[in-house]
Amino acid sequence: MTATPQADVGYYRYRGTPKRDQAARRTEKIRGLLRANRHRLAFNASSSRPLSVQLNQHVAQALRDGVKVTRLAEAAGLSRSTVRTIGLTFDDLLPSGLPTGHQLTVIARLNSELAELKKSRAALEERRLNLLAAARRLGVMDDFELAALSGLQSEVIRKMTWGLQAQVL
Repeated sequence: MTATPQADVGYYRYRGTPKRDQAARRTEKIRGLLRANRHRLAFNASSSRPLSVQLNQHVAQALRDGVKVTRLAEAAGLSRSTVRTIGLTFDDLLPSGLPTGHQLTVIARLNSELAELKKSRAALEERRLNLLAAARRLGVMDDFELAALSGLQSEVIRKMTWGLQAQVL
């Protein structure tokens, strides 16, 4: 009688999935966060363009309707020379007949919306800077991959993150 060894007798076989190493998990997390940040920045930029065009149109219309440049500059948060320049670019407007108070209210509302978008853009740029600094500090991605993920040039990334201590992710 001969004994034939069986393949799995007496051995422990691990049937689970091996855990990924921590560096790979951090790399994937940073990649995802940078992609999301880039999309949010693009959305922010695409949202602010129509608002600024609309603000410029309302400022020009108010100028055409006879609202004083100083009042428009205060409501729009712009300099008087900028308000005059905006008025000169829209030379084909007809009087609207809207009251001055209504026009100034609309201009102030558009200005506040633009200010909120600028504030959120600054927060997104700060978050991107922190992510880039963390990725460079950890050394999990090279500068060219970071440039592709963030939309910035690799030289700009190096300059921005030089000596910056990133917050823990």
